[in-house]
Amino acid sequence: MKKILVLFLTIISVELFAQNPVVPGYFADPSIRYMDGKYYMCITSDGYEGRNGEPFLWVSDDLVNWDIHYLNINDRFFWAPSMVKGDNGRYYMVHQQGVDYLAYLMEADSPFGPWKETIQLHDFDVELFRDPVSNKIMGVGSWKNLIIFDNDVKSPTYMKKVVSKDPLEGEFTDFTEGPYLFYRNKKYYMMWAGGHCWLESYNVHYAMAGQPGKTYYEPVKTPILDTDKERNIFGPGHTSVLEVKGRWFMFYHRQDPKRYPTCNYRFSCAAELFFAPDGSISKVEPIDDFTSLGLNKSKFKNIALNKTVYTNSLSSGFPQAMLTDGRNDTRWQAEEGEDKWVTIDLGKPEKFSKVQVEFEYFDRYYLYKIEYSDDNNNWKDYADYTQRALKGYQTRISEKEVAARYVRIHIKRAEGKTASIWEVKVLHKNS
Repeated sequence: MKKILVLFLTIISVELFAQNPVVPGYFADPSIRYMDGKYYMCITSDGYEGRNGEPFLWVSDDLVNWDIHYLNINDRFFWAPSMVKGDNGRYYMVHQQGVDYLAYLMEADSPFGPWKETIQLHDFDVELFRDPVSNKIMGVGSWKNLIIFDNDVKSPTYMKKVVSKDPLEGEFTDFTEGPYLFYRNKKYYMMWAGGHCWLESYNVHYAMAGQPGKTYYEPVKTPILDTDKERNIFGPGHTSVLEVKGRWFMFYHRQDPKRYPTCNYRFSCAAELFFAPDGSISKVEPIDDFTSLGLNKSKFKNIALNKTVYTNSLSSGFPQAMLTDGRNDTRWQAEEGEDKWVTIDLGKPEKFSKVQVEFEYFDRYYLYKIEYSDDNNNWKDYADYTQRALKGYQTRISEKEVAARYVRIHIKRAEGKTASIWEVKVLHKNS
């Protein structure tokens, strides 16, 4: 009876939730780039009241499997970052500061830093863009300016000086923030967020132009993506766009349906863009899983997917079945206190070489063990993180070649006093 109930809850959770976020956890303002043969997604760390989490960068080979990297940037108001690679081989990232509401440009030799601040930009929510026609790097901000940097790679002020700042022309219905510029078929597209991030009225609009700084016109004045209560999508907005093998995808954030309306708990998601012959964009259709595109390059299979889970502690609304349901926006949560565990029954003894634990907060500290067993009674250590508290991103992936039927995550103590995990993946290398 217990197993039947767990499986039933897994089915219900899929029906009740909106499209699956690209990565697990509260991350907003996704800015996606393809550089050096990898996908880089700059984000705002979310999930806190009155502040943001630590700066992180998500990196992927295939848009399916993502690694999280900590950026050692001392700024707790690290908002809406955006990154490009310069012609000098260096990397440039702009981010917004939530006290003075201004943007700051930084540079580094690597996407992972160390980052050094170069100039202050008198605008907000600045998104970087390389024009494929002129090859110039520019920025577009929420004050409706097109910012052109010094693009002379031989100049000492390359990407350290603003050479022009021109107001954008045209009508921009319900323009609030988060502008994004991209180029397709000799047309420039300006996308932006309308409404307000803390309301369900948040939405996505766009306009088109023949040149990046000239007059933009709107094919439609209604949003191409907005709240859809039937799909459980609330407050989608703040976008970026990526072309993959001739197909176009928009990355954006939406609010946590359990907490909406909110500007503090958001998930980074994706949707496919479809264009009419005249270049206009159709109403956006969210997608659930990039694996359907045949992009998955991983050599590993998650053998814990949809397997039965047991626990010694449970908070209402966060059942243990969500730990293995393959979604990045559902989670198991224990009651407040110490010594909480979840056990995954793989059904039979299985070989595996990696265990991936997606804690609710990657920047919080945890003391825990990963254990394995053949009989759900006698346990061996797979990885022991109980001697010194580490942050979730530091222990996200543990590696050891073993065979077992049961895998247990035994949490001795969690920062915030409540253990909560989006997903646990038990990874077996494909033969």
